[in-house]
Amino acid sequence: MKTLTKRILRIFILIILIVLALVITINFPVTTFINHTSEQSYDTWMSDTLSSEDLIIDIAMLGAHDAFTSDMDVFSPIDNYSADSIQKGTIGLLIKGFSYKQSKTQVSDVTTLLNAGVRYFDIRLTFDLDTNQWWTVHTYFSTPFEDVLLDINTFLENHPGEFLILDIQHVYAVDPFSSASPLLQLHHLFEDTGVLDYAYLDDIKPLNEITYGDVTENGTKAGVVILSKYDEPNTSFFLYQSSIRSAWANTDSIDALYSFLGEETTLIQSHEALTGNQVSDNLVAVDSLEGFRVMQGVLTMQMSGGGIIEAVLKWSLLERAMTVNSSLIEHDDFSNWLEAMPIVMVDYADSTKDGFITDVMEIIINFNEN
Repeated sequence: MKTLTKRILRIFILIILIVLALVITINFPVTTFINHTSEQSYDTWMSDTLSSEDLIIDIAMLGAHDAFTSDMDVFSPIDNYSADSIQKGTIGLLIKGFSYKQSKTQVSDVTTLLNAGVRYFDIRLTFDLDTNQWWTVHTYFSTPFEDVLLDINTFLENHPGEFLILDIQHVYAVDPFSSASPLLQLHHLFEDTGVLDYAYLDDIKPLNEITYGDVTENGTKAGVVILSKYDEPNTSFFLYQSSIRSAWANTDSIDALYSFLGEETTLIQSHEALTGNQVSDNLVAVDSLEGFRVMQGVLTMQMSGGGIIEAVLKWSLLERAMTVNSSLIEHDDFSNWLEAMPIVMVDYADSTKDGFITDVMEIIINFNEN
């Protein structure tokens, strides 16, 4: 009897040790790569290469997916408004290191991304009552949005002829004690930081007629186009529903991603794709060729057994991005995809792995010049 009890105890201890080892392994927050900053700066690539008559909806540019997550780390507080249920509570704590690695998409701050040539920014926001301010977020808090906008304003002040697209993709929480709408709160924040001074208003010309010269006053001033999914009137914000198409493959398979981009290209070129595809009951959609088109070159962890195992083996979104980014622009069909979707949005947008950031910027510049 004592022998059986000892065996059961040893088995129980072994199981506990295996579980602990598994938890520690999947939560180990250190990634296996070293971030290298490119020696080549593209901070003035637009003013150096674009023509005043270029339509802004057809200008190729590099975009950052979940752009402002560089300050996120394994100790960052969770945003309960955007996190999945599995990422909360006790289970959330047990898998936080793993979850964090599947949430952080960029390693560089906004100034570094801007100098690397990024001009489209996918923005996710939440409002935190504890600090009484807006934060950039992707499951976990990253950076006060005011700090991001102040850095953007500094760049715009010093770089006439550059223009940015600031796409407010998600707003997860708002101050419930404020009578102001979320859009009005954000309007004030853009205004207070000076960024709104550079905004091109949506009531001047139809989007499909706006040129680079219009947005930058023929290269003498920096410009910003701000997109919002809120449908309340505000001329500083272009209505997402009628201004942009950004289709998401939602896959962790690189082959499935490329098949999706091919299908999306066909839909756009055949005039079957509409803007505002992420908004339900969209009554103001237009032909996507009359708006911005985003190539979402990103993989996403799937909440399935196979998807989780794949995520564990590949460690993080950032490490997967290093492989995907270079493969994306080397694909035989990339030029066709770029023609249909000129905004190339990726994780780890300024990765130097296999020369990605230099190669993609040269491709973008050549595309725009030719």
